[in-house]
Amino acid sequence: MQDKGHAILKRLQDNCLLENAISRDHGSPCVKMHDALRDMALSITSTNPRYLIQAGLQLKRLPRAEEWRADIDKVSLMENSISEIPEDTSPRNCQLLTTLLLQGNPIEMIADVFFVNMPRLSVVNLSGTCIQSLPNSISGLKNLTALLLQGCYELRHVPCLWKLQGLKKLGLGRTKIEVVPEGTDMLVNLRYLDLGVMFLKEMPTGLLSKFPHLQHLRFHLGNEKTRLKAEEVVPLGKLERFQGCFQDMHEFNKFVSSMTMQQSKNNLTNYLLQVGPTAFDLMSGWDKNIRINKIGSCEVELIMLPFDVQNLIVSNAQDSRSLTDDIPCLDNAIDLRVCTISNCQDMECVVYLPFSSSTHPFQSLERLNLYTLPKLREVIRFGSATTSILPPFPTFSLLKVIYVVDCSSMKTLLPHWLLPNLQNLEQILVSWCTQLIQILGAPTSKDEENESDALIKFSLPNFKMLELYDLPQLVSICGENSSICSPCWEWAAICICSTFSSDQVEPRRVVGIVGVGSSSEL
Repeated sequence: MQDKGHAILKRLQDNCLLENAISRDHGSPCVKMHDALRDMALSITSTNPRYLIQAGLQLKRLPRAEEWRADIDKVSLMENSISEIPEDTSPRNCQLLTTLLLQGNPIEMIADVFFVNMPRLSVVNLSGTCIQSLPNSISGLKNLTALLLQGCYELRHVPCLWKLQGLKKLGLGRTKIEVVPEGTDMLVNLRYLDLGVMFLKEMPTGLLSKFPHLQHLRFHLGNEKTRLKAEEVVPLGKLERFQGCFQDMHEFNKFVSSMTMQQSKNNLTNYLLQVGPTAFDLMSGWDKNIRINKIGSCEVELIMLPFDVQNLIVSNAQDSRSLTDDIPCLDNAIDLRVCTISNCQDMECVVYLPFSSSTHPFQSLERLNLYTLPKLREVIRFGSATTSILPPFPTFSLLKVIYVVDCSSMKTLLPHWLLPNLQNLEQILVSWCTQLIQILGAPTSKDEENESDALIKFSLPNFKMLELYDLPQLVSICGENSSICSPCWEWAAICICSTFSSDQVEPRRVVGIVGVGSSSEL
């Protein structure tokens, strides 16, 4: 449905009937209709079929009763200032009305009889209103296919829904309901269910099994009462978009295993799977996300990953010394683009590869974020290798950005022998690493040191930006008699001590870097 909707929008855009815009609410891309075209559309729909469109006009009350004609098909009163709908303003005869859009109004109360004379209503949108309780008359809308209540932050009561068996879309996210509405288990035709509710006190056992056609399912990741077992979600074979938190690593692995086993039948195109409480978040822009938080030593299971995961966040993992030890299947994540590791108190390196290893994780990784890892000494450790005489391997070969913040045991950010893999590297940011001495490790073998006293040039053809802040022990960027060569240099910002004022760390356009001494000289 979503793909078809986007195809329709694109066709309208290609024919200049819609144009690109930016949403005023959250700054995201959207489309809008040109004022002249909208006026023409309103003129056409003023007769047959008849629409009543008074959106964004700062109305404080519903239109007068005589404006609600018996032949009206669709009504849009969205984005106005209507705060209540009392009984004396309720329409008396709207037998043909199919769509009612009231979202974005500060509505606090709707008369109990409001929907009585709207038997053919198919879509009701009250999202973003201040309603506290839905009127009981909504329970009689047997033709309703979409009931949208997302962002009704004061909504606590929804009447019985068992008669709405034609309902396909039910949006309850970001409301204050504490129980799943009575009769929800009868909505066997649901395709879309948003239960992203922080205050929900329980998840009825067996509820999800009632919805065999479900394509979109969302839970609030911070609600411990709605943590899931794999057996509740695995049977939903038509699921395309899913956000949920599993009870523990065992249940998470069972679900991921089912995704792998049913790879040819798996319809999931968008997911956010979580284990543990909500923590560090860096999710925007990716369709397939995994977030793992507070996995203790009692969690003896290794972590499984879907092969198509794009964004991985691991935080507060206890007793974890290397990410590759906890997730041995990392090399199977062939589409992983971003990895974020934070607050893992015992982690000593991100990637550990035995010298004879045949596994090569992070082949597709484009961004690596490392935050508050007090024992981290190395990003990558290849057996006991300390020279550049290593077999070719693809780890980090697509890496573009690396952020390292508050890793107090690290002395060298990237080893010299890894440079052949970093030809796509564009940006480095390092901050609050109190023991860091150099960014790029210098050659360490005697043969390399004695080859020549000439300047060693590290080639990073795509490198653009270097940002270094609060690094009191920093001596050099890439060692003595070394330099970075890149035709793409744009700017560098370097501040060794936090006592520097903001005007001393203003980014400067540069053409190259030789080294940095204690005086912060470029």
